[in-house]
Amino acid sequence: MAGGGKQSPRQRMINMMYLVLTALLALQVSSSIIDKFIFLNASLEHSLEASRNASESALAALKKQVEKEGNTAEGRDRIKRAEELKKKTAILIGDIDKLKNKLVKEAGDGVDEKTGAVKNPKEETKVEVMMLGPEGRKNGLGYDLEKKLNKFTDEIIKDYSDVGVDKALIVPLAEGNAKNPIYKYDEVQRGKDFAQANFGQTPVVAALAVLTQKQTEIIRYEQEVLKKLGAGEFGKEIKFDKIIANASADANIVAQGSEYTADLFLSATSSKAGARMTANGASITPNTDGVGKVKFNASGIGEQAWKGTITINNRGKDTTFVIEKKYTVVQAVLIVKAAANFPLYRNCANPLETAVPALGAAYRPSFSVDNGTAIPGSRNGDVTIFPGAGPACKLTVSSGGRVVGISDFRVNPVPPPKIFLCNSQGGAINLKDPIPLPPTLRVCAEADETFRNTLPKEANYRVVNVEAYLFRGGRSIGQTRGNGGTINAASLGAARPGDGVQIIVNGVQRVNSRGDIETAPINTPYIGFFTR
Repeated sequence: MAGGGKQSPRQRMINMMYLVLTALLALQVSSSIIDKFIFLNASLEHSLEASRNASESALAALKKQVEKEGNTAEGRDRIKRAEELKKKTAILIGDIDKLKNKLVKEAGDGVDEKTGAVKNPKEETKVEVMMLGPEGRKNGLGYDLEKKLNKFTDEIIKDYSDVGVDKALIVPLAEGNAKNPIYKYDEVQRGKDFAQANFGQTPVVAALAVLTQKQTEIIRYEQEVLKKLGAGEFGKEIKFDKIIANASADANIVAQGSEYTADLFLSATSSKAGARMTANGASITPNTDGVGKVKFNASGIGEQAWKGTITINNRGKDTTFVIEKKYTVVQAVLIVKAAANFPLYRNCANPLETAVPALGAAYRPSFSVDNGTAIPGSRNGDVTIFPGAGPACKLTVSSGGRVVGISDFRVNPVPPPKIFLCNSQGGAINLKDPIPLPPTLRVCAEADETFRNTLPKEANYRVVNVEAYLFRGGRSIGQTRGNGGTINAASLGAARPGDGVQIIVNGVQRVNSRGDIETAPINTPYIGFFTR
């Protein structure tokens, strides 16, 4: 396994998954292990996509920096080499994607349209013939892949050694077991070459996980080179077009005896600036973003001030910036009002409180809403807004026939509820380990926690349509439907230990506070577990 030196948390996670993958390949294949390969490959695919996006962002940052530096010949050459590298990695990753598709189609019998899973995930013989060649002749696609992978690493070392690429981090991607410490004392395994070690007697889903892991390593190598070409890092010199010392306080009016907090920072700050900061003569430590937190208890009454300093070393010379920040201390007075831009929920009763202190008792509001309706509350200034289908709505408040304020609100859709298998009391059933098949399968829908806490009267859900399937040996042996989130498990047939059950939730409804019924979105319509 490639790796060495300093690695990101994501890369350490990928390396750990590869160790798990290597260990799983040596185990006797069972249904539970097959499932672990599926989950492992899904995790690797997710990490691969995130890494590819990070590489794209790094290249975009490099182009922007070169443009700022005047599009020098050296900068344009770095961009050209970075683009050539990305083209090379894209071709190799594309070749592996084609190989993965071929494995799924020809060895795994394609993809099940209902579940989205490989139809025959355990197949080993077809994988071995495809990747090693008929009768182990070593002329299969695994050996072609070995050549491509090792050619890729050789070219990186050859083409980018001049920019300081660490050869210890760019090791061959297609080595056999001879150098793998896991098999140092295994007489059988340590003699296997790359194709034999990774695709011999290997199920389809395990082979897919191996190939995805190689793709993540390719992207890691790409990122090592991009870093050396300056994508995201452009030297240790601090370059600011304009340096301004500033401070941002949580509030400029605080109650006597309460804690005053503020952020002291450079508006053109750098995480590598090594800034030294003080507030009222006391040293403070900046965080990794170069921001120092200022805290002290406010005292006295009326206008006060505090003084801070920021010292940085730029081009070998210390420069100190001084800032004085004023604030006002008042007696404790509680004023509660809603910010004008906090989000409302669509087709829900969103209660608001309005006030115009300058009008005092003369404040007699009336309300109108663009994209929604407004219902005045029992107390003066209270109003409930029911937003319509658009992404925003506008509340106009009038008093005495005159408009006194207009507030714009973002309108969020109601978040999808959590779907889970539940017991008769509505509690979630733990599906981490196999469970006995209960006589009745119950599916519950629970509101998003933030939504429920914000608008509890709107968080009423019910499951209206479900179906269930019983699987054995990779194929369906029974199915049934249910209404109201309840299924008679007996209609699925008798379950054996190790059978799989999949529940598909086809319909969930939300009943709002006005009694209106709407169809709720479903993020995770599938619930699966194994029986014992």
